[in-house]
Amino acid sequence: MQDVLYFHTEELHKRAREALETAGAPPDISDLVAKVLVDADVRGHPSHGVALLPLYLTRMRKGGIKARARPSWTQLSETAALVEGRGGFGQLAADAAARNCARSAARQGLAAVGIRGNNHIGMLAAYRQHFIAPDIIGLLMNISGPSVSAPGAQRATLGNNAVCLIVPRRRQNPFIVDFATGTVACGKIRTAALHGEPVPPEWLLDNKGQPSTDPEDLDRGGSVPVFGGHKGLGLSLMIEVLAGILVAGTVSPLVHRQRHKPSHTMGCSQLFLGFRSDLFGQEGRHELLDVLSTTVRDGYDTTVSEPYFPEQREQTSMKAAEETGVPVPSAVAAELGWAAHL
Repeated sequence: MQDVLYFHTEELHKRAREALETAGAPPDISDLVAKVLVDADVRGHPSHGVALLPLYLTRMRKGGIKARARPSWTQLSETAALVEGRGGFGQLAADAAARNCARSAARQGLAAVGIRGNNHIGMLAAYRQHFIAPDIIGLLMNISGPSVSAPGAQRATLGNNAVCLIVPRRRQNPFIVDFATGTVACGKIRTAALHGEPVPPEWLLDNKGQPSTDPEDLDRGGSVPVFGGHKGLGLSLMIEVLAGILVAGTVSPLVHRQRHKPSHTMGCSQLFLGFRSDLFGQEGRHELLDVLSTTVRDGYDTTVSEPYFPEQREQTSMKAAEETGVPVPSAVAAELGWAAHL
């Protein structure tokens, strides 16, 4: 078990921002990227947190991330727009797309924004506030480089594609479902490697297609099985069609994996959809989400412990981060030259 260091959220954001600025990213871009990374750590998903910083810094040096590039915008119709990532930080294009998607949906009732030529954007849920503030339901999709194997396959041929639904709720935490279509996010396997821990055999196949508990096998030609068998494969392919083919004329096998080709822009793409909550004239969304939560809980014969509903695990992690600080693996902190602040 590897040691971790704990940081106050504000201090962790400051250090991440400074690391990016020192490497050549403009202050506003550094601030946004740091915010997205730290948000993942606070929400209990270190796979998408500051552990990515050393990789980002390497990609900046080698040209895979153009630190000063800014996205361009094309309005295709009243409800549709296209963002060109232009090889910059993926978070910058994604943040602009989320903000404008939600604003357009608030005006028009619904909106679609595609992003192409992009880099890694972090967790899709990181862009939730753009939808929550104007009370817009958001559906976000992302394709990535091949790391996932189809049911029964021995090799990675598909991206660990992701989908996220964001539903604002009155006087409650939002309803958020955010997951990748692999059994687990690749970053969670790498987090286990940082901690010197094995992974469950259902998470990973080695380069011969056999179940493995060694997280190092992921980057030795291994793969993450798609979740849910052929149904999970179907969902992944739906994301390929919408966020890949429709938006960017690409598919995940054509996307560069950021660790394997650090000098290349990934070329991943995203599709963000926004729906005004009164689009079809229906009311009672908040009450019906409560019904769903109660219905899930009532399916158990005994008292069910959390998490039994989306976003409960993240809320627990956010509370822990506030009370005890945000954990960062000591190996990551050492690579970045950080000492604990707590």
